Amino acid sequence: MARPDDAVSVEVRIARLERDLAREQAKTRALSDISAALGSTLDLDELLALVASRITEVIDAERSTIYLLDDEGGHLVSRVAEGQGRAEIRLTVGEGLAGWVAKSGEMLNIKDAYQDVRFDAEWDRRTGYRTRSTLCVPMKNRHGRTLGVVQVLNKRTTFFTPEDEQLLTALATQAAVSIENGKLFISVINKNMELLEIKEQLERRVSELDVLFEIAQVSASATELDDLLEGVLARAVRAIEAEAGAILIEEPNGGLAFRSAVGGHPEKVKRQVIPKGSGISGWVVRHGRAQVVNDVDADDRHARDIADRVGYHPRSVLAVPLAWEDGVGALELLNKHEGQTAFNDEDVRTATLIANHISTAISLAEARDRKGKQERLSTIGQLLSSVLHDLKTPMTIISGYVQLLAGEEDDDERARLSQSVLRQVELINAMTRETIAFARGDRSVWMRKVYLHRFFSELKEQLERELEGRNVEIKLDLRDRGVARFDEHKIQRAVHNLARNAAEAIGTKGGHFEITVDRQEDGAIVLVFKDDGPGVPEAIRHALFDSFITHGKAGGTGLGLAIVRKVVDDHEGSIRVDSKPGETVFTIVLPQTPGESGVHPAVA
Repeated sequence: MARPDDAVSVEVRIARLERDLAREQAKTRALSDISAALGSTLDLDELLALVASRITEVIDAERSTIYLLDDEGGHLVSRVAEGQGRAEIRLTVGEGLAGWVAKSGEMLNIKDAYQDVRFDAEWDRRTGYRTRSTLCVPMKNRHGRTLGVVQVLNKRTTFFTPEDEQLLTALATQAAVSIENGKLFISVINKNMELLEIKEQLERRVSELDVLFEIAQVSASATELDDLLEGVLARAVRAIEAEAGAILIEEPNGGLAFRSAVGGHPEKVKRQVIPKGSGISGWVVRHGRAQVVNDVDADDRHARDIADRVGYHPRSVLAVPLAWEDGVGALELLNKHEGQTAFNDEDVRTATLIANHISTAISLAEARDRKGKQERLSTIGQLLSSVLHDLKTPMTIISGYVQLLAGEEDDDERARLSQSVLRQVELINAMTRETIAFARGDRSVWMRKVYLHRFFSELKEQLERELEGRNVEIKLDLRDRGVARFDEHKIQRAVHNLARNAAEAIGTKGGHFEITVDRQEDGAIVLVFKDDGPGVPEAIRHALFDSFITHGKAGGTGLGLAIVRKVVDDHEGSIRVDSKPGETVFTIVLPQTPGESGVHPAVA
C-alpha cells in the first residue's frame, strides 16, 4: 500500500514535468514563430522585433535588446530594445557588456551586472531600471563574422542557465541569418532600383537626343525662320508632353511677339503681342531665368487678357529664356498631360536644353539670312561692275564715230558711221536688258542667226577703233564664213574683253591680236584668239577666270576674263587657255544645235 508522502512526491514530479513540457512547448512555438517570420517578412525591423519578443518569452527574461554593428563596424546600435521606448542606444565596440561581446566574439552570462567592471550603469541611472542578471551572445554569420549582439536582462526566476545559453545562441544564429538575408535582399532591391533609375535616365537622354537630332534636321532643312520655329516647337511640345506651346521673340519696341504656336488656337496666338515685361514669359525674358507655374490663376504675372482674346486658358506654364547674338525670347510650354500633371525639375532641364538649341538655330538662321542678303548685294555689285566695265567699249567706239561724224561731209560715209553708232547704242540697250533679266532671275541667252563674215568683219573694225593708238594690229582669219547661232551681243562683249586684255598685256611695245574662226566636224564654232604678249603670269594661272583677279594692270578691275567665262558658260561652250612667254592662246568652242548650224560654202 502506497504511503502518502510517496503520492505527494509523484504529484510534485508530475507538476515539474508539466512545467518543463510547457516550457519546451513555448520554446518550440517561439522557434516556429521565428522560422515562419524568416520566410514571411522582408522588413528587418519587423523581423527583429518578433525575434526579441520571442526571446524574452522563451528565456523568461524581463526584456531583450538586439544590437547591430554599423556600416563602419565601430559602433553597436540598438535596432530593437524592449522596454526602452524608441530611444536609440549607441555603444562603441568594447564599451559595456554588449560592446565587449561584439569585440571579443564571446558569450557573457553574468549573475550580478554591478559586480562586473565592464558594466556601464549610465543607462540604468537615466531610466531608473535596475539590471541584475545579463546574458549576451554574439550574432555571427556563416563565416563567423560578428554582425551584432543579442542581450537579455533579468531572468525572472533565478539566473540564466546553460540551457538558456544554448537556446539564445541558436536564436542569435537564426537572427544573424535573417539579417544577412534581409541585407542581401535589400541590396538586390536597391541595385534593381538603381538600374531602373539608370534605365529611365538613359531613356530620357535618348529621347532628348532624338528631339535634338530632329531639331538639328529641321534647322538644316528649313529655308525660312518661321518654318524653322514651327518645326522645333512641335518637337519641344512633344518632348515635354505638353498640350500646347509657343515661341516668343522680342521686337524692337520691347514687346514679345508670338512668332510660332502649336496647340490651342495657334492662328489666333500668332497675332498677339505681349507688352514689354508683362506675362510670365515677359518676366522670364527680363530676368533670364526659367519659371514653372503649375497654377497660373494664382500667379499675378499671368497675361489673362491674352488668354481671353485667343480663347485658351492654360492651367500650368513652363517658360525658359531664349538668347542669341541679336535678340532674346522665350520658349513657353503649356499644360503637361493636358494639365493633369505638374511640370517638374526634369522638365525644366529638358526644356532649357531644347531652348539652347533653339537659340542656336535662330542665330544660324539669321546668319544665313544676312549672308544671303550680302551675297545678293555682292552679286548685284559684281553685275554692275561687269556692266560698267563693258560699257567702256561701246562708249569709246561711239566717241570715235561721233568725232568722225563731226568732220565727215560725205553723206554715204556719214550714214555708215551713224549705223555704227546705232549698233553700239543697241549693244548698250542689250546690256541694259540683260541686267534687268538677271535681276528678275532670267539667265537665258538670246540665240540668233549670225552671218560669221559680216559679224566678225564689223567686230574687227570696232576693235581697231577701240584700240586705236595702242600699237596693236588686229588680224582676222575667217576659215568659215557661213552661218552660226549665238548671242551676238554677249560674244561681242567677250571678244572685246579678250582684245582689251591682250592690248594691256602687250603694252606700249606693240604686237598682234589674231582672231581665227573655224568649224568642227560636229558643226561647233571654234574661235581662237592669239596675242604675242608676255604670257599669263604663273601666279594667277590657276584662278585666271575668277572675278577680280588682275596682275600688273593699272586700273584693272579683274572682271574681263570672268565675263568671258560666263558668256561661254551661258552658251554651254568651253574655253581653254594655253600660254607661254611671247604667246597666249584662248580657244572657245560654241556648240551648235543639229540642223541649224547652216554650214555654207566659203564666200570670197
